[in-house]
Amino acid sequence: MAKITTSAMPVKYNRIEFFLSVMNAKQLFKNAKVSRAEENPEIGFQRALGKQRAINIKKYLDDGNVIPGSVILSAQTKAGLEYNNANKTISYNDVASAFLVIDGQHRLYGADMSDVNVLLPVCIFTGLSTEQEVQYFLDVNGYQKGVPKTLRLELLKFTAEPTSKDAIRRALFDSLDNEIESPLCGKMARTKSVTGKISHVPFKNVLDPILELSPMNNISQEQRLKLLINFLTAVDNILIKTFGNSDKISNAAFFQAIMGAFIDACNLTMTRFNNYKVESFERVLEPIINIEFEHHRGTNQQAIKQLSDAIKDAIAINHRISEDLF
Repeated sequence: MAKITTSAMPVKYNRIEFFLSVMNAKQLFKNAKVSRAEENPEIGFQRALGKQRAINIKKYLDDGNVIPGSVILSAQTKAGLEYNNANKTISYNDVASAFLVIDGQHRLYGADMSDVNVLLPVCIFTGLSTEQEVQYFLDVNGYQKGVPKTLRLELLKFTAEPTSKDAIRRALFDSLDNEIESPLCGKMARTKSVTGKISHVPFKNVLDPILELSPMNNISQEQRLKLLINFLTAVDNILIKTFGNSDKISNAAFFQAIMGAFIDACNLTMTRFNNYKVESFERVLEPIINIEFEHHRGTNQQAIKQLSDAIKDAIAINHRISEDLF
């Protein structure tokens, strides 16, 4: 029977023994199996393969990137795995299902699909029972914590192209958080969701659509910031006059709702006052004081849209003056 031999390092920790190695992904794919719960309810435990996730990994690897995280394997009896202490190698039978994939099925599948010859770091356990394999699967996946979406958006500062929408949005986020005249100064949450602050997620939800629309799509970054500050300052002033404070402006649901009416407010302000000054925005937005906000307490997207629609309806009034832009 044909054998595969590769360099490996034995590790013993708290009576647990395993091997660390690097394997050719396409070869390993031929020798590995995944025990899927939906295919074998009695003994299967792995999640269904997310094919799009595997395709994304393929593309990532095709672009020359690496995934350093180890694929965790359990050597099966048919692998006949042996360790050669003199050569510091392991050898195993070149047969299907020699290894059970405990963790890393998407990495393995995507690497096999890749157009490049991928080497994957692996951690190989030997002599595990089915119960132990299941427990390792639960331990690895139960304690893993995904990167929060707002942190992923924050980290785009290291990867986004300077002229991309991501970079433009991030710069506006930073400026609104740092500029002293911004009503959101100090009220932005960069790496996680925080009550009473605006994180990257709701900011992205409302900024991405309006960046593609006039007036935001045909002005400079400095003008975008000034336009947002003027609009939000007008909202801030109205909230203080109405409620005695402007806490709502850094409430994620209210922020998304009021920003949902941003383009309408800009169009009305320019049409009726021929500028984007704070006082002009205030005159356009003033009717929102008549909204019964106690009827709009929801935080889901439907509730946010309903409040945004109510704001749009409230500001449909007629005024016109002629002053300098901004």
